[in-house]
Amino acid sequence: MTFSASWDELDRGTADWFGVSKDSDATQRWQRKSLRHCSLRYGKLKPQVIREMDLSSQDNLSMTSTETPPPLYVPPAQHGMQKIVDPLARGRAFRMVEEVDGFSVPQTPITPGAASLCSFTSSRSGFGRPPRRRKRQSVAKMSFRAAAALVKGRSLREGPHHRRTHRRSFTPASFLEEDTVDFPDELDTSFFTRDGLMHEELSTYADEVFETASEAAIKEAEDGRGAEESELTGSALDKSELERSHLMMPLERGWRKGKEGVLVQPKVRLRQEVVSLSGQQRRGQRIAVPVQKLFAREKRPYGLGMVGRLTNRTYRKRIDSYVKRQIEDMDDHRPFFTYWITFVHLLITVLSVCIYGIAPVGFSQHETVDSVLRNKGVYENVKFVQQENFWVGPSSEALIHLGAKFSPCMRRDGQVHELMQEKREEERHSGCCVRNDRSGCLQTSQEECSSTLAVWIKWPNNPSVPVLDGKLRQYGSVCHQDPRICLEPASVSPHEWPDDITKWPICTRYSTGNHTNLPHIDCAITGRPCCIGTKGRCEITSREYCDFMKGYFHEEATLCSQVHCMDDVCGLLPFLNPEVPDQFYRLWLSLFLHAGILHCLVSVLFQMTILRDLEKLAGWLRISIIYILSGITGNLASAIFLPYRAEVGPAGSQFGILACLFVELFQSWQILARPWRAFAKLLCVVLFLFAFGLLPWIDNFAHVCGFASGLFLSFAFLPYISFGRADMYRKRCQILASLAVFLGLLAGLLVLFYVYPLKCEWCELLTCIPLTDKFCEKYDLNAHLH
Repeated sequence: MTFSASWDELDRGTADWFGVSKDSDATQRWQRKSLRHCSLRYGKLKPQVIREMDLSSQDNLSMTSTETPPPLYVPPAQHGMQKIVDPLARGRAFRMVEEVDGFSVPQTPITPGAASLCSFTSSRSGFGRPPRRRKRQSVAKMSFRAAAALVKGRSLREGPHHRRTHRRSFTPASFLEEDTVDFPDELDTSFFTRDGLMHEELSTYADEVFETASEAAIKEAEDGRGAEESELTGSALDKSELERSHLMMPLERGWRKGKEGVLVQPKVRLRQEVVSLSGQQRRGQRIAVPVQKLFAREKRPYGLGMVGRLTNRTYRKRIDSYVKRQIEDMDDHRPFFTYWITFVHLLITVLSVCIYGIAPVGFSQHETVDSVLRNKGVYENVKFVQQENFWVGPSSEALIHLGAKFSPCMRRDGQVHELMQEKREEERHSGCCVRNDRSGCLQTSQEECSSTLAVWIKWPNNPSVPVLDGKLRQYGSVCHQDPRICLEPASVSPHEWPDDITKWPICTRYSTGNHTNLPHIDCAITGRPCCIGTKGRCEITSREYCDFMKGYFHEEATLCSQVHCMDDVCGLLPFLNPEVPDQFYRLWLSLFLHAGILHCLVSVLFQMTILRDLEKLAGWLRISIIYILSGITGNLASAIFLPYRAEVGPAGSQFGILACLFVELFQSWQILARPWRAFAKLLCVVLFLFAFGLLPWIDNFAHVCGFASGLFLSFAFLPYISFGRADMYRKRCQILASLAVFLGLLAGLLVLFYVYPLKCEWCELLTCIPLTDKFCEKYDLNAHLH
């Protein structure tokens, strides 16, 4: 008997374990276990499957759900009863309104009629159920998160908002959370719920088993994120106040304005318009956040921009709807010109450094001494002085050859022309110095020719003098050149060579014969013209000396008057008239050049921040006009006051762009909060840059005139907002006046440069203050490098 009872109990237990028992309660428990396993593995089950299985509970198959009867359901509109919200109602499980990343947010059910007080502790009420567990992440995703956290400077255990997330070791029973349409979901149940208490009671347990954050932690993180966004108001407005005052402009993503007639919802993050003054920055965000804002593809707010964000500039609380409509209707542009000019700057800088090399780096002058074979046939110690370049780039001579701003290449400079005329007058009275053994000869003056080792052949005192129009020639002789032996160009009537040797052409073909019995022809010439330096200085010297001085040696010529040294120094296109330099295009060509690698990096940094930000507001056409014309005006002023200094770079253009910031501030003065504070901050930055221009080898004239021209051009070309009809007409007149003033400024500078050259000694104090004797040391016009 005992054995039979034990066997029946074992049989019944085995049947219950495998779910084949005839006991309905055991069968339902097995079905619930099976359904729970399937839902966790494959997802939520369909409601019709639950109804077909005829389960007692269709919403929650927990182990305790069979202890309570099914809920009473009455249609909402029955008997004219009013719908009420009862958190203790024994109704369906909470409807899942929104699911974010696997977490569900419960909603209080709507129960018509009387309320059941036993539903608060019931498993069907939803208060006793923990949230659903998030799916474990893959190894690749966890590795990517670790790399992102490392870049941002956070540890992996730190959440995105520096909050400690709660962890749980239980498995959420949410495998039958199915949407339904039985009850409406538009009522607000926040009055009946205690968010803080309820979410803390849901899950506050910590364990090492599961690493998934609980729903309370997720809610806390979202609340913290919302509070953090509300702090980003620059202590001027909060989000609700900004919405009520219609300050949330429709800053749509992208580069073009939406189609006309389409109502754009005012969706914009507050951090686009205002700047945070409070809150501690997380590690790594000090660099990551500005970089993200730099490349953000969002519409630029008028009057704010990047500089406005950096200086905590905000809008006023109340703005007229007419002004807001103008701000909303402004186009946003893609910075094509910024990208193009930056690419050109980088390309030209790389090519110039690769072709011309890098000059000695420093702030002073670099000296090189070596023994070189010179005119007298002996080695002499010579010294070559070169200006150092602290920008890490080519030398001044190379920059002039590339197209730097240099007045002697753009017009006939008076002082340079006088030096060339003095050299030509000395050459007119020179002769050929022939050594006694006729081993060499050189065109020189009588003082430089040795009376014991050589013979100085000078017409008409020498028997070899030729005749011109029945008269003896008074000037000459010239080594290796004589009108009697030159065949091309031949000296025949009516194209006979003049008596003045400085007007003789270069002879390209001589008559055949080894000996002419002319001592200045039969000797071996040891010196030819060489152009040295940047001022057009010419010397008749040896090739070794010319190469050491980095000059231009002319093998085909015999006299300095036969070569044009300024053409060699300037390079680029040859002058239309060799005697008159005319490379006026250097005014804008130098805007694309840089003195070195560091100089180019500074320009790229400026253009990718300030210029790019302004081009989003103004467009490529307007900003390119301001950029180019400001740079031309600045270079023209620099060419007037610093004519002999080779300058490159868009310094005038950059200060013209800085002037745009002032004009934008003036045009949006009435919509900004504390505009005087913004003006003071911007003025301090510009004054510091002007003071930085007082250092040696930095052109402050280009800065000042570029800023002035950029100011007038910005009033004429930058987009603006008007505050009424009268203000609109006033700004239109302001555009015409600004254009007139700019044209007058440009015309005045052109007159001072080409018609009435200005020589101002004290003007150099505006670009360099001589704190010491050699602080502002520069090349002197009359200095010779030897």
